[in-house]
Amino acid sequence: MNELDWKQPALIGGVAAGLLSVIPGLNLANCCFCAWLLVGGAVAAKMLIDRTPRPIKNGEGAQVGAIAGVIAAGLYLVIEVALLVLGVGQELQQKLLSRMAEMSGNPDFQEMMQKVIEASANQTSAQRLVAALPGLIMFAVLFVGFSTLGGLLGVALFEKRKDQPPPPQYPPQYPPQYPPQYPPNYPPNYPPQSGGTGGDQGGWPSS
Repeated sequence: MNELDWKQPALIGGVAAGLLSVIPGLNLANCCFCAWLLVGGAVAAKMLIDRTPRPIKNGEGAQVGAIAGVIAAGLYLVIEVALLVLGVGQELQQKLLSRMAEMSGNPDFQEMMQKVIEASANQTSAQRLVAALPGLIMFAVLFVGFSTLGGLLGVALFEKRKDQPPPPQYPPQYPPQYPPQYPPNYPPNYPPQSGGTGGDQGGWPSS
């Protein structure tokens, strides 16, 4: 993949997938087969196809999707770790857990969720980070896997040149090679001699 301009496609696809995966509300789309990662990998593959004069292979689409997934996972980890350390979104998470417990209608489940909320509220930033780290690592691995799949889907959807011959590697030879009969055969007395009398002697008319 050294000859491919993959850096910008992977960067744009990875940053888009990573940001959309941490924005509250929008990140819920990842509940459906990590949709944002599929989109990010497909976007990276589409940009790679548009920038490459030859057809893109499935393996190359998977590679650019995987690189986009690594970028998305790194961005996701950095933002989530920062939020955990700063405690941002902690209250919202507790409210969501409490609401889930109320909707369940199960007293045992409600008691369990209440203990989880209290334990989370009493944790320090370091404890929250240690508790969440295994889950974050698992999500990062999923990011790479689904983004790779998105790259494959992008090639399948957007690469329409698979049956076309590859473009020539070099420009056509210049000057062009003429066929053997070119130039035409000239008369035996060509070029005309100076002082000729014209075509009546078999020569060329003088200017």
